[in-house]
Amino acid sequence: MSTILEVNDLVVDYGIIRAIKGIHLSVEQGQIVAILGANGAGKTSTIRTINGIVKAKSGEIFFQGEKITNMEPYKLASRGMIQSPEGRLILRGLTVEDNLLVGAYSLKSRVVDGIKKSAKQLKNETLAEVYALFPVLKERRKQQASTLSGGEQQMLAIGRALMGKPSLLLLDEPSLGLAPLIVQDIFKAIQEIRAKGTTILIVEQNAYQTLKIADYVYVLELGRVKTEGKSADLLKDDQLVKAYLGGK
Repeated sequence: MSTILEVNDLVVDYGIIRAIKGIHLSVEQGQIVAILGANGAGKTSTIRTINGIVKAKSGEIFFQGEKITNMEPYKLASRGMIQSPEGRLILRGLTVEDNLLVGAYSLKSRVVDGIKKSAKQLKNETLAEVYALFPVLKERRKQQASTLSGGEQQMLAIGRALMGKPSLLLLDEPSLGLAPLIVQDIFKAIQEIRAKGTTILIVEQNAYQTLKIADYVYVLELGRVKTEGKSADLLKDDQLVKAYLGGK
């Protein structure tokens, strides 16, 4: 198993406030890796710095062996790192399908399984895959995206990120504000995405649900890695779950 993402001694400041205090983390190809912790622990700051939205004060970030510290998000997207953002950021005024197609802007022709495919072919194939993953989006593809429910908008945000065919998908609080049954659907979809070969780095407040699907977990506290390990091991640590992850 090869390392797809490596973060070394990352420091992030907001003015005089040090939000991230020299953290290290890595993501192996094919894994779901989670960053967990309470509000203010530094989870979102970490993932946004990895994706270039927030600039690092110091430290290094490597993606597929290339140093990408403070690289612009659109450049990272063209390299295969794409984020589904917190709050979904649906493009109002566009239909569901138009929102999805916006996510395909970085697609370029490439060889897939020995066959060269054009950007248009890849776009059409990926759109079909997204509709298979989230059938409700196909049913409502001509509908204004702003009229979707919260859960449907989250599916749309993830689908839009998938349209760029990421090798590393970044998910920032995908369950935020959703009803429990919808959360289950979202986490099931995340598992399906990984099963099809996409590596995932997820930031989440729903710690217990995330532990059940993740391979490896980093728990942040006040900008530092408090603990890390295989999710199956952390899930058995009741004291840890209650102290840092909000209980079960």
